[in-house]
Amino acid sequence: MAQTPPRALWEINLPAIARNVKTIKEHSKKDLIAVIKANAYGHGAIAVAKFLEPLEEIKFFAVSCVEEGIQLRQGGIKKPILLLSGFFEEELSEVKHFHLTPVVSDKNQLTLVIKNKIPYHLNIDTGMGRLGFLKPPYELLKLFPPQGVMTHFPSADGDPIKTKHQIRVFKKLIKPLKVKFIHLQNTAGLAYSVPYANLVRVGLGLYGEKPTENLPLRLVFPSTIKARILEVRKLPKGSCISYGCRYRLKQNSYIGVISFGYADGLDRKLFNRLRVFYRGKTYPVVGNITMDLTAVNFGKTKPNVGEYVEIINSRQKFSDLAKLLSTIPYEIMTRIGNRVKRTYRG
Repeated sequence: MAQTPPRALWEINLPAIARNVKTIKEHSKKDLIAVIKANAYGHGAIAVAKFLEPLEEIKFFAVSCVEEGIQLRQGGIKKPILLLSGFFEEELSEVKHFHLTPVVSDKNQLTLVIKNKIPYHLNIDTGMGRLGFLKPPYELLKLFPPQGVMTHFPSADGDPIKTKHQIRVFKKLIKPLKVKFIHLQNTAGLAYSVPYANLVRVGLGLYGEKPTENLPLRLVFPSTIKARILEVRKLPKGSCISYGCRYRLKQNSYIGVISFGYADGLDRKLFNRLRVFYRGKTYPVVGNITMDLTAVNFGKTKPNVGEYVEIINSRQKFSDLAKLLSTIPYEIMTRIGNRVKRTYRG
């Protein structure tokens, strides 16, 4: 029995992600912590990690929480896994059992890792105001020193004065410590020189996006998201399209209904603003985007039922949708729903 094509599809080019790793290494002259939290920003954490694990440039994978780390271990990942958001006390046994490396941000967690001799990285808050020690507890650290130290840039893409100040403050705070790994830079932070660090902590750049166009990196965009045309109708001028009649046809037109809606990650605020690709040309999304379906005005062109339109590709990235919505590409990526089948090249 022939396999039915998916109603909606996210094609991910894994070699393109690997090329981005090489590009970031060449630019930074540092090895990488590959940030694959939130299911690799929607791309599929296990698939991405398995493909990147053989690369010598990858020293750690980073996730947010214990649950994400366990999923990677159960998926066969062997390289060190950082828990960027630390752990709850009741998760300590899982941290030990699955050999996860927590980023420690408070004295309670620090006491637990010291007592249990669990390798850890220390988070120092130099301006994020979220997690981390304002000053390292030097005496306590002597009992069982951290494997690494880190801080986090809150505005590397827009405030170079603050970011450079953080770089100086962090260097001063860690001077008494002897650690193997030092990491500050996220993707936006790659615009800055931090010669005393030896790792970069990169998420967005892996997936072919830049937080600012000023970042001098030639990244490859690895994603195509597309949905099949479920139905095609020719409707007369003046016809209402979708809930609320927020769009009326200005002329007789072919309307194609695609199998993709807000449950799949297409924000309702994109109605009457977004364009999709069909056979190399673009056509507007019209009327309210609904939970499962979206209408596209093909005008005088009659599309074929069952063919795909492309919503995301190298000509219309997550960042382009983010600009339309006054948000960030991270949010668009991580909203893509589970009904959208991930497929991989590589």
